[in-house]
Amino acid sequence: AIQIGKKTDWYDDALYNYAEWMLSNGRVVPLKDGNWSQEPDYKKALELFRRLTREFKKGETRYYDQAEQQIKDITGPVVGVSVANVFLPDSEIQYQLNWRNVKHIEFSLYAVDLNHNVQMSQTDSRQSDWLHSIKTDSLEKIKTWSHDTGDKGDYKPGSENARYDGKLKPGAYLIEARSGGNESRDLILVSDATLVLKTSGKQALAYVCNALDSSPVGSAKVSLWEEWWEDNQWHARSQIKDADTNGIAVFALV
Repeated sequence: AIQIGKKTDWYDDALYNYAEWMLSNGRVVPLKDGNWSQEPDYKKALELFRRLTREFKKGETRYYDQAEQQIKDITGPVVGVSVANVFLPDSEIQYQLNWRNVKHIEFSLYAVDLNHNVQMSQTDSRQSDWLHSIKTDSLEKIKTWSHDTGDKGDYKPGSENARYDGKLKPGAYLIEARSGGNESRDLILVSDATLVLKTSGKQALAYVCNALDSSPVGSAKVSLWEEWWEDNQWHARSQIKDADTNGIAVFALV
């Protein structure tokens, strides 16, 4: 169908679906043991998406906008950092790194006071995620380091499970990854405490306890964010309380 070209009504269908196939399944790769595997071919997929947008104008095919978005996704720079766990003191700190079309990533680690440094909007709490409400200008920068990705310019996504070099004291830390104008954040939490939250009607109860034996952590400072939909917009407010000697803090809700 692709070979025949625009003489057929399904030429654009063939181009787009073949490009999608190369993006998800790709080419067959023979293995040394006689078996085979499939490997996405991002260069071929990009060539097909570009061919579609080159040979058809917007409005001439239902795939035009989708193909343009696929081209941006394949060629655009991406950097991501994520932390999957909460770490006990003296544990090895691990994080997940993802990238695409970037060769070098810069990292910064900041000490964070979550009760004071998280500054979400009171009128539109969903305008950005809470991690990006933290302003790093006034934070203590613990460490900076860099990572070379070895990106070959073949549009392949890359990933790596990385380890933080060193130990961190108990507390909250913001890890930030940057490459050019691209940036990603996540929270590294080092603590032997945990938090349980229960809500009922107009009340919320927070219980702060030891993560290993569930014993209460008295006098802990607890910050609660609440959001609700009213007058066709999201509203938010925060409350901060000290837990009592039993590790309990009770909040009144809207």
